[in-house]
Amino acid sequence: RNVLRTSYTAAATPILHQLLSPDIANAASNLGLANKLSKRDPSMLKNSVFNIPPGSQVYPEFMHGDWDVTMKYRGFLFPSTSIPKEKLVANVGIPGFQKLSIATVGDVGREVTNYQMSIDKSTKMEDRKLSLSTSINGHLGYDAVREVIYDPKDNPNRISIDFIPNRTRNANRIELFCNGRESELVSAEESASGQTVFLCAEYIRQVTFGLSQEFGVARQVSGNYGHFWTWKSPKDSSSATITGNLLTAAYLDAQDPMFFEEPSKPVVVYSHDL
Repeated sequence: RNVLRTSYTAAATPILHQLLSPDIANAASNLGLANKLSKRDPSMLKNSVFNIPPGSQVYPEFMHGDWDVTMKYRGFLFPSTSIPKEKLVANVGIPGFQKLSIATVGDVGREVTNYQMSIDKSTKMEDRKLSLSTSINGHLGYDAVREVIYDPKDNPNRISIDFIPNRTRNANRIELFCNGRESELVSAEESASGQTVFLCAEYIRQVTFGLSQEFGVARQVSGNYGHFWTWKSPKDSSSATITGNLLTAAYLDAQDPMFFEEPSKPVVVYSHDL
């Protein structure tokens, strides 16, 4: 397998400066995902309004193949100017504040997590069953996923995750609904580093079913968040390593009492190196 290595930067580096590296910012046009991230402004990471169901995400050639991924936690910030941080941290319903409330990053604050990712060379699509199951198990530190149900040909925007009974209180089942996708490829000629850069984003609504305090009654929690990935190709032909960054923007749910104070902008942004 190839090795996807984290390029570690000191924790003191402001997360906003990691929204986009300078070589991408130089290539960013007035439109598209690169321009959005180049602003280094969390308010630009607004939640997507569901209109037309998005198609499957396809990946560039330099990402095709099997990868061993190392994810390292960089930090977080509270970008809202409308809601005080003290009020937000008391809201356990915000994605990321509890384990498995963000499926792809099951334990947001875990320092290092290893998982697997595979991009099919013919379809150019990610094996979501593999990446989700290994990422969730890796974040929890034990095998908890029984099955990931996903058929991109039937519906690329819905994933069901079933857990082994009684393995975790946080979830018996998770349903993921993708409300929007964006992607952009910056060529090596356009980037200052001389590396090809691929950016992609997904806007997710997650419904988590688990145990409640009341006997015989299931707990159901809904959350909304966006993932923003930046991937860089190997520095030269002799290298089999690519590097990346994942920003996760957590939004308030429409049923949250604070929703109208911050209806579309993120209230928390988490950053992980890949």
